[in-house]
Amino acid sequence: MPFDSLTHYQQMEVGLFGPNYDAIAPEVIRAFEERQHLLPLVFLVEFFLFLTMFIVAKGRKQANITRGSEKVQVYSLFQRVVILLNIIVMIYLFITGFSITFGNVTGGGLIARYMRATHEIVGLGWMPIWLIMTIIAFKDHKYFARPSAKTWNNFFLRGKYKPMDRINYYAYVAFGATLVFSGFIIWYIVPDSATHAEVIQFKRFILFFHFLGSAIISFFTFETVYSMFAAVKGYIPGVVTGKLPIEYLEQLRPDVLEEEALGTQV
Repeated sequence: MPFDSLTHYQQMEVGLFGPNYDAIAPEVIRAFEERQHLLPLVFLVEFFLFLTMFIVAKGRKQANITRGSEKVQVYSLFQRVVILLNIIVMIYLFITGFSITFGNVTGGGLIARYMRATHEIVGLGWMPIWLIMTIIAFKDHKYFARPSAKTWNNFFLRGKYKPMDRINYYAYVAFGATLVFSGFIIWYIVPDSATHAEVIQFKRFILFFHFLGSAIISFFTFETVYSMFAAVKGYIPGVVTGKLPIEYLEQLRPDVLEEEALGTQV
């Protein structure tokens, strides 16, 4: 109904309270807002619980290296750039995302403002990184035909997944897709004067999916990063340089050595 067609009283009412509209799951939104201050505590407990589980269950592995100079090229430059960008960008998105989610706790200020302002832009940049990482990590499917191992391994990661690692990969793909599509919708749809209330409600609805995806993917990503980067000494330098000692691969990643007879390429 056009604003000019309303009575003076109706115009005053609309001006004060906005137009009438049906909220999406108002009871969920109300419950979320009422308990939002408890979310940081929930995530803090979850973080330390998972950290304790990983330390107790997995510990920290270290290969016995006696021939440190004998190394082989495991990661191409392209793979290293994608892996490191994926980790760095995801860390930034987690930090800025939590700053947005816990805005009532973190408060305002210039730093918080820039963190929230850059979250969407960096998130858009993560979309192709997520897609490329999804493709190159889909590495050991039985239906893949490898016409050229050299070309193949410059693009796809070497080795085979253990069962838990494959679950982590599937979770990264599934909930990463949830983050990508929900984040893009939230960024792309902009309300105007005619659709303000409806669009805001829809974006808030999509935001729940975005929050769900970030909460779940954080667990699987943390498990993967801890298992490969923190729980195994010497892996980070290998990702940076692209080379790992042969003894490291023999003891911890024998599946990688099986490809292309890497053990003979010193």
